[in-house]
Amino acid sequence: MSPTPPAPTPRASTPPAPTREPSVPSRLPETAPVLPGYTVVRPIGTGGFADVFLYEQSLPRRSVAIKVLLAGVADTDRRRMFLAEATLMAQLAAHPDVLTVYEANIAADGRPYLVMEYCPESYGTRFRTERLGVTEVLQVALAVGSVLETAHRDGFLHRDVKPSNILRTSYGRPVLSDFGIAAALATDDDQTRGLSVPWSAPEVLRGTTGGTVLSEVYAFAATIHGLLAGRSPFEVVGGDNSMEAIQRRIVGRNAAPTTGRADVPARLEQALARALSKDPARRPARIVDLLREFQLVEAELGARPSPLLLPTESVLDSSSLDLQADIPALSFRATASGTPRRPRSASRRTEQGSDTADTGSRSRSRVGRALASRPPAAVAPVTAAPVSVPDRTVVRSADDDSALTGRSRVSLPIRVVAISVAALVVLAGIGIPLELHARGGADVPRVGTVAADTTTTGFRFSWDDPGLSKGDAYRVRLDGGAGSRSTTQTGTSFELERSATTGARTCVTVTVVRDGRIGPASDPTCVGG
Repeated sequence: MSPTPPAPTPRASTPPAPTREPSVPSRLPETAPVLPGYTVVRPIGTGGFADVFLYEQSLPRRSVAIKVLLAGVADTDRRRMFLAEATLMAQLAAHPDVLTVYEANIAADGRPYLVMEYCPESYGTRFRTERLGVTEVLQVALAVGSVLETAHRDGFLHRDVKPSNILRTSYGRPVLSDFGIAAALATDDDQTRGLSVPWSAPEVLRGTTGGTVLSEVYAFAATIHGLLAGRSPFEVVGGDNSMEAIQRRIVGRNAAPTTGRADVPARLEQALARALSKDPARRPARIVDLLREFQLVEAELGARPSPLLLPTESVLDSSSLDLQADIPALSFRATASGTPRRPRSASRRTEQGSDTADTGSRSRSRVGRALASRPPAAVAPVTAAPVSVPDRTVVRSADDDSALTGRSRVSLPIRVVAISVAALVVLAGIGIPLELHARGGADVPRVGTVAADTTTTGFRFSWDDPGLSKGDAYRVRLDGGAGSRSTTQTGTSFELERSATTGARTCVTVTVVRDGRIGPASDPTCVGG
C-alpha cells in the first residue's frame, strides 16, 4: 500500500481574478446523453464545444470520463474536429503519458462522444493552490514533453498545451489530454482557430502563424514555468490580469520574469528563459532539447533523471549523464500503430528523489484493443479551486479579429496530419459508424516528380496533383536525417526545417492514399548529405 502523501503546501497568496474572456462565457453543461452500458454520475467540465461527464461503466465496472460534443456546434467541421481527436489520440496510444481513450462513438441523439480514462485531478487546479515541488514539476515536464516530442516526430502539433490539459491518473501519473485543437487546425484550409492566451507564443497571438514546433516549445515552457510559479509567465500579482493585458505583455518587448522561487536551480531558470524568448529563433529547436536540460537539472538536484519515453529510446540514468556534456542526440524511428503501449509506472519520487511507492506497472487498455478490467479507483469529488485566470481555450473563426490582428497564413515547418481516408478507417475500427465508398476499383494515381527548393529555414518539396478525388490525401515519407517518419496532408507541398535533417542526406517520397489504400510511391527526392 502506498503511504499517505504529505499534505500539499498552500500558496501564500494568489493573484486577483482577472476579467473573464468575453468570447467564452460561463455556461451550464448540456444534458448528458443516454448511453447503453453507462450510467451518468455528474458533469465534471465544460469547454468551448464539448462537455465532459463522469459516467459509471457497467462492464467492465469502472468510472470513466465521457466527452460529448455540444448539440449546437455539431456541424460538419466541428464533428470532423471531434472525431479527429480520437484518431490523433489513437495514433499516440502507444505512449504511456497520453490519456487513455477506450471508445469513440455517436450517441442516439447524434452527438459524437469519446469514452476516456477518468482522472480525478488536473494540474490546472493544483498549480494555483499548491506549491509544487521542483522535482515533481520536472517529472511532469519530462512525461508531457516526451508526448509532445513524439507527436512532433509523427507530424502533429498539440496547439493547446497548458496546465489544465495535464491530468493525473488514479496512480498519480501525469497524462496529456485534449488534442481537439490539433485536429481543428489539421490543414491550411481549416477556418477554426483555438488558443489559450496566457500560454500562447507571441507569434501566435500576433497571428503570424497558426502554430509551429517553436511556438509549441514556448507554450510547453510557459506551462512548466506556470507550474513552478503558480501563475502564467506574464500574470502580475496585484496587477491587471485581463486577457487583453496579458496578451499585451506577451507580445511586448519585456522578457518573461523568473519563477521567483529560491529553490529553482539557475540552470532551470535559464532553460525556461531561452524557451520563452520572444524571438522564435532563440528558442530550443525541439522539445527534446529542453527535456535534456531538465534531465541535467534533475541530476544537479541529486535525483535520478526521469526517462525520455521516445520511440525506440532507452532510459537514460545518472550513471551515463555528464553535467558538463550534452546528452547525445536521440535517433528516431517511427512507431508502428501496432506497437504495444509501454506500461505506466506507479513509482513516485519525493522532492529528495527517493521512491515512496512502487506498485509495479500495469498494462493499459487502448483504443481498438481488448478492455482489461481493473478495480475501480475511489472517485473523489473534484472541487473547483479559485482560479485567477480562466484557463480556457478560445475557439475562434478565421473571420473573428476581436483579439488577433495582422493574421496571415504562413507555411508551417511541420504539417499537422489531416483526416485522411486512412484515418477514418482507424475511426471505423474503434466503433464510429463511418461509411467509406469504394471508387469502382480505380487505380490509385502515382505522384510524378517531387521538386526540392531551398528556403531560408530549410527545404520545400512540391509536386503536381496527379488527379486526386474528394477524400484522397498525400502520404509524405522522410527517410534519413533524424530517421524515418511520415505525415499525411492534402496540400501539394511540404516544408522541412534544416535542423530536422541533422546535416545528413534526407529523401522524400510521396504516395496517394485512397479508400484506405496506399498507391505507388514517387521516385525519391533527396537533399543534404
